[in-house]
Amino acid sequence: MLAEVAVKNFSLLDDLRWEIGRGLVALTGETGAGKSLLLDALGLALGRRADSGQVRRGTERLGVSARFEGLGPRVKALLREGGLRDEDDEVLLLRREIDASGKSKAFVNDRPVSVSTLARLGELLVYAHGQNEQQVLLRPAEQRRLLDGFGAMNGAAADVEEAFNQWREAQGQREALTLSDQERAQRLDLYRFQKKELDAARVRPDEEGEWEGLLPQLKNADRLKALARDAQAFLQSQELSATELVGKSQRVVAALIEGGAPLSETADLLNTASVALEEGAQRLETFSSGLESDPARLEEVLARLDLLGKLKRKYGPTLADVAAYLDRVTVELDRLENLESQFRDVEYRVAEAEQRWVQRAGVLSEGRQRAAKKLSASVQKELKEVGLPHARFLVEVETVPDQRASFGADQVRFVFSANPGVPVSALSNTASGGELSRVMLAIESVLARADDVPVLIFDEIDSGVGGSVGGVLGQKLAALGRGRQVLCVTHLATIAACADAHFIVEKEVEGDRTRVLVRSLSEADRPLEIARLFGSAPGAEVGVGLRHARELLAASRAK
Repeated sequence: MLAEVAVKNFSLLDDLRWEIGRGLVALTGETGAGKSLLLDALGLALGRRADSGQVRRGTERLGVSARFEGLGPRVKALLREGGLRDEDDEVLLLRREIDASGKSKAFVNDRPVSVSTLARLGELLVYAHGQNEQQVLLRPAEQRRLLDGFGAMNGAAADVEEAFNQWREAQGQREALTLSDQERAQRLDLYRFQKKELDAARVRPDEEGEWEGLLPQLKNADRLKALARDAQAFLQSQELSATELVGKSQRVVAALIEGGAPLSETADLLNTASVALEEGAQRLETFSSGLESDPARLEEVLARLDLLGKLKRKYGPTLADVAAYLDRVTVELDRLENLESQFRDVEYRVAEAEQRWVQRAGVLSEGRQRAAKKLSASVQKELKEVGLPHARFLVEVETVPDQRASFGADQVRFVFSANPGVPVSALSNTASGGELSRVMLAIESVLARADDVPVLIFDEIDSGVGGSVGGVLGQKLAALGRGRQVLCVTHLATIAACADAHFIVEKEVEGDRTRVLVRSLSEADRPLEIARLFGSAPGAEVGVGLRHARELLAASRAK
């Protein structure tokens, strides 16, 4: 159920917290008091379209939140899918913020989400049936879902969807294998050439660095050899070389130590330097001895690097990509060379999957036809009780033999006519706002056990209704509220009197500022508001209207 709505800086709602009760909840108030504003604010928390013009004048941003308690299985599954719910948590908080520039932020349990995620949750939590908005009931997909739920065919519909997905997957595999002989021959020639070229190259992903390291030595061998010999001579070979000078220093320091000088650490440093110079000279000699000008080797390295560059341009951009491309070409060659046997296999899978879909879709169609007759008759009966005695309602199920869809082979359509002699037509074309709300009430009364959306909103369902029909509507709404939460904006006393909780929406003006308030009516206050709905003078303490209001409330409680 919807436990609480909190609104800040939404148009005339400056700072409002609305704690909502269970069952049938009535919202009343003067025309223009702001009842629709409250529902619009709730709509934002449910992911509906935002408008920067909704931000209260003089403020930077608006915020709306809706707290739900007791979550259904479809809501829990969607929350788990998005990682938005702790396993034991039975509370859900939807929140929306919009700044003055129109930038919107959405949150689920204080975790940032997309507005589309908020909207998906909103559709599972609340059905809003008002006169001035697109109705969920008018969508063919929703009409089909309602019929399947009424006929206990959700499992059969899921089986059809599974078979459809398997058929499409097999079709995709077949399309991937479908090539003309010419196209297949061209691809085979290309892949064979590429594989031959790459096999011959024997590319290693890390070899380029090795070749590039060799290149400078091969290009500059004579110069490098001369420089290495010069360096070795400075260290060791020539007169007054570094090693000879260090040796002289060692002998002098040794004499100093014998004379009592504290230079043992200096002697150690000179010993270390002598060893390092000897090792350096040896390495230079080894390096220079190994260097020889080798034009053939240089040409070989240059040719290898040139080949690797060409392969990278064709299959790269890196040698790792070149090696990976060889793997892909090998796999594709094997597939093309064995295409005929693969095609036979996949053709069989396509036919098998389609036959499975046809069988399951046939079972679903039969169930829908049976359910459509029962739902039509049940809703027809309810329409008479909600003030549409001459209306006709039918659920049409047209099976399209050549149609292949995830929902089956059927087109489901709710058709309606409000007046005798007028042919039935699509509900979206024929029902007015008030009629549509009453049709929805009739359908919801029938589907109360099959549908798991926990909150229903009826905005001015009483349009064009009065007298005894209003009382019937009130009782219908109250009965519907015993299985879920029903919020109803009404101007009829006979509906408001049936509510389990009653709120009044009022405007308050202070100076040049106007704000909308929502006030819970106590049992003592309710007769006065019911009397106002009857048309009695405001604030009347006695009179026919007030007595009638008390009698109506008492009768509603008794029922």
